[in-house]
Parts: sequence; C-alpha cells; structure tokens
Amino acid sequence: MEKALEQEIAKPSAFIVVEGEPGSGRSSLLDRVARSEGRNRTVLEARCARERDPVPLAPVLDALGTAAGEWTGMADRLSPLAGVLHPLLPELRPVLPDPLGSDRHLVHRALRELLTLPERTLLIVDDADEADEETQEFLRYLASRPSERLVVLTSSAIRLRQREARDSWWPPRAGVTARFTLKPLQVEDIAAMAASLELAERVHRRTDGVAAAVTAVLESVAGLDARAAVKLSEKVVPGAWAAELAARYAVLDEGAAAIVSAAVILGRPACAKTLAAVAGSDWAGIVDDLLQAMAGGFLRDQGNDRYAVRSPLVADAVHAAVPGPRRYRLHSNAARFLACSDEPRPERIAYHHREAGELDEWARRVAESVDLATAEGRPEDAVRLLEAALGDAALSRANREDFAVRLSRETAYGLIGESTLRLLRTAAREWPMSKAARGEIRINLGRVLINQAGQVDAGRSEIELAITDLADRRPLLARGLITLALPHVGAVPVEENMRWLDEAVRASKGTRDVELIAAVTANRVSGRMQIADPGAWQDVGTLPASPRSAEVRRQVSRTYINLADAAAWNGYYPVARTYLATARRLIQDEEQPYLEALAAGTDLRLDVAMGIWPEVETGVRELLERVGEGSSLAAEPLLALGWHRLGNGRRKEASRNFDAAFTLAAGNVPQQASAFAGRVTVLLAAKELPTAARLAESGLETIRRKNNWVWAAELLPSAVRVLIALAQHEAATRLVDEYQEGIAERDAPLAHAAALFCRGLLARKRPGDAAESFGRASLAYQALPRPYAAAVASELAGECHAELGDHRKLLGALTSAETIYRSLKSAADAQRCRRLLARHDPTTPSRGRRGYGQSLSPRELEVARLAAQSLSNREIAERLFLSARTVEVHIGRALTKLDLPSRAVLTEDLLREQRA
Repeated sequence: MEKALEQEIAKPSAFIVVEGEPGSGRSSLLDRVARSEGRNRTVLEARCARERDPVPLAPVLDALGTAAGEWTGMADRLSPLAGVLHPLLPELRPVLPDPLGSDRHLVHRALRELLTLPERTLLIVDDADEADEETQEFLRYLASRPSERLVVLTSSAIRLRQREARDSWWPPRAGVTARFTLKPLQVEDIAAMAASLELAERVHRRTDGVAAAVTAVLESVAGLDARAAVKLSEKVVPGAWAAELAARYAVLDEGAAAIVSAAVILGRPACAKTLAAVAGSDWAGIVDDLLQAMAGGFLRDQGNDRYAVRSPLVADAVHAAVPGPRRYRLHSNAARFLACSDEPRPERIAYHHREAGELDEWARRVAESVDLATAEGRPEDAVRLLEAALGDAALSRANREDFAVRLSRETAYGLIGESTLRLLRTAAREWPMSKAARGEIRINLGRVLINQAGQVDAGRSEIELAITDLADRRPLLARGLITLALPHVGAVPVEENMRWLDEAVRASKGTRDVELIAAVTANRVSGRMQIADPGAWQDVGTLPASPRSAEVRRQVSRTYINLADAAAWNGYYPVARTYLATARRLIQDEEQPYLEALAAGTDLRLDVAMGIWPEVETGVRELLERVGEGSSLAAEPLLALGWHRLGNGRRKEASRNFDAAFTLAAGNVPQQASAFAGRVTVLLAAKELPTAARLAESGLETIRRKNNWVWAAELLPSAVRVLIALAQHEAATRLVDEYQEGIAERDAPLAHAAALFCRGLLARKRPGDAAESFGRASLAYQALPRPYAAAVASELAGECHAELGDHRKLLGALTSAETIYRSLKSAADAQRCRRLLARHDPTTPSRGRRGYGQSLSPRELEVARLAAQSLSNREIAERLFLSARTVEVHIGRALTKLDLPSRAVLTEDLLREQRA
C-alpha cells in the first residue's frame, strides 16, 4: 500500500484520504510519509483531536506556525490578501503584508495562497474526522480548488455515522483523488515482525490483527525466549496501549459505553436486543450506540444482528476499565436475561451469578449444568464444571460435599486425569463431610484407580476403607465390591475375585436400583467370560437388548465391552467384534470417552490378531492422543503396536512398545501377560536366551498366581521355545502339561491352539508327530482367524515335512505360510519361506535380479549390513569411500533381491540367512 500511496502523492493536485479503524496504523503511516517526503518538498503536519470547545482552524494554523521559517524571504510574493492572517498567525507577521479585515472566505483564500507559495507543499492532516467544523470546511475548500503546488494527505476513522445532525460528512464528497483503507494485519504480516510463526498466530488471535495492538503486544514480549513470549502474548495487556483505549472508552456516549461493557461482560457474540437488555440501555438509541461502538474500534459486526468485542485484548482492557459495582450489576443483568432466554444455558448463567457475587444462585446453576452435561453424555464437561466449583473458596460446605460426591460419580465414564484423582483423595482425607459422603467418594475413587489409573492396590485400599463408612448403605458398598470382582484386576487369585463378587451380590440383595442390579449382573457375566467358563454364553443372553434408562444403557454397554475384551483374549474374534458393535449402539447418542477408549483398544488388538494391519499405526496414534501416553488406557494400543511391529520385523521398536505397555498395564494381568510374551519373543529372536528365560518365568509366575491359564496363550509358545533352546526339554514338557491342565474344560480356542503349537515344539525331534501338531495348530489359528500365528505354525510344519522328505506336503505348508506372510506385508518372513521353497523346489520363481542370482553381491551385502545397523546413506558412503548415490543403488538392489519393501525391515538376522 505504501508504494501506491507514494505514487498518488507524486501526482500534482492530489487530495488523498487514508481510512482505517482506530489503531489500524494510520498515524504511523502518515509519519513515515512525512519523513520520506520531507527531503523533496515542504511538509506540514496537522494533528486533529475532538474537543469540547475547539478553536477554528487550530490544526492547520499550528502546522503553519511550526513551519514559519519555510516562508522566510517570500514576503514579496504574497498578495495583500494574506494580510487577513495577521491575527491568526503571529509567527508569520514578518513576512505577511499589512493587516486586512477578514471574513471566512478571505481566510480560506489566504491560507491556500500561503500553502501554495512553495513550489511543492504536502499538507498532512491526521484524524481529520475529529477536526473542528471550520478545519473540515477548509479542507473541503482545498479539495474543490486543487493546485499543482499542493498535495493534501488526510487520515480518518471510517465514519459509520455523524456525531450530530449538523455535522458535515467527512471525507469531502468531491475533489478526493485517491482513497485508501487500512486492513487488519494477517498472520503472515505479523510473522514478518515476530520471532516465530507460532507467536504470530497467537498475537493475531489476541489482537485480531489491529496494527497498534499487534505492535504493543510484540513490544511487551520482546527479549523473552520463544516459549515465554508465546505464553505471555496470550494474556498481556500493554499499559500504554490500554491507557489509550481507556481514554477512547471514556469519551464514548453513555449508551455506547454501556453497550461495549455489556458485550465484554457477555463474552460472546450477542444480538442488539441482548446487549441493550444487559446494558440497561434505551432501545430507541441502540442503533447509534452500536455504530459509535464499532466506529471506536470496540465492537465488530458479525452479520445477522450479531455483535462481538473487537478482540480478546480489547475485551481484557475494557473489562479492567469498567468499575467493580457496574461490572457486578452487568453480570447480574446478564444472568437474569439469559435465564429467561429461549435456550438458557445454566453454565453461562452460573458464571454470571458467580461474577455478580450471587453465590446461592451460582451453586444452583452449577448443579443444573452438571445435570445437563450428564444427561447429554458429556462426562468430561461435568468433571470440568465440578472441579472448577470445588476449587472456589466461596463454595459453601454443604455444596462442597455434594459436588465432591457428584465428581466421584462422574469418574465412571469419563477419562480421568491426575488432577481429579488428587482432588478426590484430598476430599476423602481432609474435607469435613458426612460418613456416607466420604464412603461414596472412596468407593468411586477406588473404582477409577483400578479401572483407569492401573493402581489396583491403592484402589482396593480405598474401597476397603469405605466398608466401615457404608455399613448402613449396602447397595452403595456393592458398587465398590463389584470392581474388585473382575478376574483381570490385580495379582490375587481368580478365586478371591469371585469371593468379592459373591460379597457384592449379597450387599445388593433386595435393592431396587436398576443401575446397580445391571452393574452386578455385568460383572458376573464378564467375570465368567474372562475365565472362559463355558456357561458364560447363557448369561450373555440374559442381558437387556435396549434398556430405557440411560444409566442401565451405559452399564450394559460397559458389559459388552468387557465381554468383547474377554472374548478377544479367549480367541473368539468375530464374537468380540459383534459385542463391540452392540456396545457402541447402546451409547451412540452419548459422549462416553472412557468406554469409547476401552472399545477402541480392543478393536486394535483384534485388528492385529486378525491380520488387519494397514491402519494399525494410525489407529494407535489417534487413541494415544485421546487417552495420553501415560494413562493405563494406553497399554492396549501400545501392545497392539508392539505385536504389529514385531510382525513387520521392527524388533527394537516393538521392544520399546512392549516395555511401555508393561509399565502401564500394572494390575491388568492379561495385558501384562501379553507384554511379557512380546518381550520374550524379541529376546528369543535376538538369541538372548538367559534373559528371555528369566522374563518368561516372571510372566508365568504372574499367571500361576492369578490361576487363569487362558491368558498365557501368547506367552506359552515363546516360553517353550526358550526352554527348548536352552536344552531344558523336561521343564518345557512340564510347563505344557501344567498349561493344558489349566485350560482344560475352558472355552478358549486361542489357548487350545497355543497348546497344539507347543506340542509340536516338544515333538520337534519326531518330525511326523511335530508336523501333525503344527498342522492342527495352523488350522486352529486360521479358524480364529489369527493368520500370522497360523503362518508360523504352517512354516514349522513345512520344515518337518522337509525332514520327512514329503515334497507335496512341504510345498503346501510353505506356500500357505508364504502367502499369508506376503498378504500381511511381513516381508522378511515371506522371503525366508521363498528361500526354503527354492531350496526344495527348483521350479519356484526367483524374485531377485541376476548377476549373483538370488544372492547379494559382496558389496551389496556389505552396504545392506550397515543399513541394517540404522546408518544413513551418507554415513555408509563415508565409511566405505563411496558416493551417497552409489550406496542408494546398492541398497535398492539388495531390497529388490530380498523382496523387502523398505530398509526399515532390513535386519542382520535376515542377512545372516542370506549368507548361509
């Protein structure tokens, strides 16, 4: 814009108007123009301001008087007309002709003559819209009588209305040669001024791009490090800028000031009717009030009769400028008006009552807000509202007790953070309250510690402490006891979990609480499914299909999610999917983040087990973002990611995932068993047998203590392989016998498939028996379906058939395994099977390039080995004295010959097989 402005100024007889809202940078722009043009012409700068009793023509006369020296030596060029200026410009008396009587027209003519006396004059008039009427009239006179010696540049705010009926319109209706409008700065404009794009984005949101505000905020954060600057920019109110805004606010008409205050108090866009009602303004003057507020840069029109405060920074500054008593009255007005609106939102009403100091109404409206959030299935909002209220020292003791109990109840379905747990612990231990309230808080705290935080011992302790407090409230006690009843909870034997379930059933006997009855039923059914009790299926059939009560619907939904989890561990994958679909149908109209996270975790485990791998990493990343990587709910997706990466040959990454999952799964035995299995499998592949053996024994001991062997289905095959590799065949046999005894009469297809696989491992020295067991295991895994495990069993069966010389069965088993591996994009495993097939069947097509045939050349092998160690192309090139391009070619050829999709799956084990 400045370049275009300079071009207009260069034109003779120009009259230019620059417009913009207050703070848009008009004055700064004119200052830069004055400095730039001062080298080439006479520049006069006039500053205008709105005054109660203005002196006519004062801005122009002051500018001329300041530059009196410009007319020295020009007296002989002035006409007698200039004598009318004697009383107005005493500074120029030495060069003015003899005094002359005057009138308005003669003064205008004389001033014009004076301005056009130099060869090139630039008259700059800032804030011309605020000038007195005589000055504006003179500027209109200049616009109508241009001179090649004079350029006029004015700035003004965009006029939305006349101040008074007698005001003349500005800018002039005729004679204006160019008009520019300053727009708010965009993020990219601010980025050129700021230290970072992030800071520019925050400053733009804070100021809405108004130039003066942007400059003030950036000056306030100058010199700070990037993070501190970003943080401060979101809340700073620059003092000088705020003082200037307060001065503008102070001169607003009373009605306009009230409208601005009301908009700030409401804190969100509102219609004219709402603003007038909250402000207590006269409806007849609302249009003029709004126009003045917008012209002053306080409000902006969003369209459709919606008006908002110009920016968050303006809101903060005006809020500070509104006196306390007036602010309280406005908040009270807002609360009453919103309460009578068509769609009253109790949360907003509660906020205004609190700000007005109306504490009883505030507490009542907070309770209504929580009720609404719960009814609409927004547990996280309910928790947020309750925590905010409990953190307010003004809350009464009775309300504090009530809200603390309600907060503990909301933990059942939301994702609960550490701050909520700390608050509930403090409430239970330190706040004065009734025994019943304290007991209920302890019960609910214990449940969330077990279910979400993974702190089983701490949760059990809270529930046990509640038993005394709830001696007379047995149904409530039952809620805590059923949490301890699920077999997967804690390291105690399953029998103890079942004892807690019996206690819960007795405690709930005779109750009419349908939600509690549903909860007890849910845990009884889920418990039986978790231990793979064949009779559990009959209990599932007793669950209500479409409960009317929202609370019962949530309980039944939770039941189906628990059933899906148990069915998945047992190997009933399609059934688990069906249960998840039923659970989601029951809560489809609600926001239940805890239940949704549980379901999503089980879905990921099913995807990995069933070989649906393409979207696993994306699904894991999204779920971790929702629950947080430090939550116990993150254990499930991390396990899924670990098994997925292990199947793709990315053992180091998988090991990190298993370690993280193991830490987070404290108290959840099946998840811990799966993490043990993954870690042992990684160590076995790396041939770290002693460490693998110790870890396997730790995992098995966890299963023994729990006494639920169906959860060892992933761990047992790796544990048996480790024992056999260590030549501990008898120990391996005893382990398999113990396992089979533990799963006898259990309806767990995955566990029985694992038993067949382990029998094959034990019979490995008897190829015929081993081949039969591996074949049966492969079929059992395929039936689940669990394709990767089926492929492993089929591959081992193929090796046994090779030893037996059964060419037909060998080809069938290895071809089946290779096909499955390839479909799963498990490249290293597929390549290993193709090599075995090629060794036993010369007709198997080769996928590598010629030259060295299927084998890697010595140089390709050397480069590939370094790439497998995670060295970059440049690092390999420097080590082997090659160019980076040559290294890239060698790696490409190696991957082609090995039929691998990328260097990420290139491993040293695979290269050792290639050399062999």
